[in-house]
Amino acid sequence: MRRIGRIQFVQIQRESLKVGEGAARSYDPTPLLTVPRLQLTSDGVYGICGDGTAIVDVHNTQHPRSRNREDNFISMGFTGHYAAMRSQLSDHLTDGIAGENIIVQYDGILTPEQLGKEVFIETQHGERIALDAVLPIPPCEPFSRFAANRSLSAPEMKATLQFLSNGIRGFYMRIATDTAFIQAGDTVWGIE
Repeated sequence: MRRIGRIQFVQIQRESLKVGEGAARSYDPTPLLTVPRLQLTSDGVYGICGDGTAIVDVHNTQHPRSRNREDNFISMGFTGHYAAMRSQLSDHLTDGIAGENIIVQYDGILTPEQLGKEVFIETQHGERIALDAVLPIPPCEPFSRFAANRSLSAPEMKATLQFLSNGIRGFYMRIATDTAFIQAGDTVWGIE
């Protein structure tokens, strides 16, 4: 196994980040909430607050307005990907603003081939959690407009969507066991 990096922070989406309809559809990161811990389950993610309260993520099948599509139970992003997005698109793209649940400190760019189909999180207590079915998150037009911080022509939109593809926008995955808890400081590993 190869060490990828430490989890910088964990967060949930309380509601969809895409709002509006049709051409007026836009991206709003307001429903993001950084939490002390995540509970990963086969239904999706719960944010665990400091007082132990659990808040269901919008991609969890148990959320009343679930955005689950059978492949987006858990999401992971990398700080190096955000650095690339800031360099290419706009400085306002803070780490995690695209809404991934797990943000990992990693200085480079990880392609789908480099990340592989399975990753592990090792907790600070020594528990090892397998996450599989790893897929790059496909970028969407609302986030692309938000990321560019301006209106985009059709060719600019195409170029932005292409740039955000292939894992730059992050990765979806599923937990291979029933349930586990993770937090900032836990370590993410890939398979060599």
